Parts: sequence; C-alpha cells; structure tokens
Amino acid sequence: MNFESKFILDKPHYSECFEQSNTIQPNPIKRHLKAIVLLCFGLFFYMVQIEGLSGHLGAFFFILAFVEVLSVIYAKVWWVTRQMWSKASGSEVAMTLNEQGIEIKSDFSEYLLKWQDIQSFKETDKGVILFPISGGNSYISKTTISADGWRFLKTKLG
Repeated sequence: MNFESKFILDKPHYSECFEQSNTIQPNPIKRHLKAIVLLCFGLFFYMVQIEGLSGHLGAFFFILAFVEVLSVIYAKVWWVTRQMWSKASGSEVAMTLNEQGIEIKSDFSEYLLKWQDIQSFKETDKGVILFPISGGNSYISKTTISADGWRFLKTKLG
C-alpha cells in the first residue's frame, strides 16, 4: 500500500508544527530555569561587592536573564520566523507512507523513516509526533495525508 500526499512548507504549516510539538515541552518552571539561575548569579555578584567588577558582572547576568525570558515568551515567533527564512520555506514536500516507512522528498532533502526506527509516538489534536531511535522528533499533520493514509499510519504505529 502506498499513500502519497504533497504539501507546502508555509507559515501555517510551521505554526501548527510548533504548537503541536510544544505539547511535549517541559512545564513553565523548567523553561524559565535558566533565567532564574542567571538572575541568581546577577544578585550574587551585586551583593558580593568585588571592586570594579560586581556592578558590571551583575548587570550582565541580569541582561542575560531578561534575554532568556524573552526567548521563552517569543519562542514560537522566533522559531516560525527562522523556518520562514530557511531555503526550504515555500517548497513542496512529497510524503509517501508505505510498508517500508515514511518517505519525505523535497527539493532540498530526501528522508526515509522506517517503521522499526520509530521508538515511540504521541498523538496530538492535529497530528502525531514521532520519536525516532536516533533522537529528535518529527511531526506529521493530519491535514497533510488522506483519511486512509491516517488510518494506515495509526495501524503501523500500533
């Protein structure tokens, strides 16, 4: 059985990928942990009073903490913007589901994820996140494949 589909790597696709993949992110405390640690370093250096160094070093760590908080708040905007700047943005992707696995082809890459190489998966509201043995994750949107292809995918994933 072969289930083929094509889709465009555009802003709505990237936004959906980020939103659905963000469901596996750690809780807000873990996301802000680096900023909290940097803030503590800043307070420490302000309190220690090393002549000629404490004020500047403390301010440096406060600024780093502020930038880290901004990176968490604007993570989606930054990630989607980076994807839109990539050479793959706007290109057409051909995806094939078959007995071997999931084959992805575009002008810039070819990739085959074999079924046995998928360690686990998590179904989301709008698709599925695959976790290959090699690490990382891949998101497949329900909008990019047919209903029959979706049933085939769910059967193969177990």
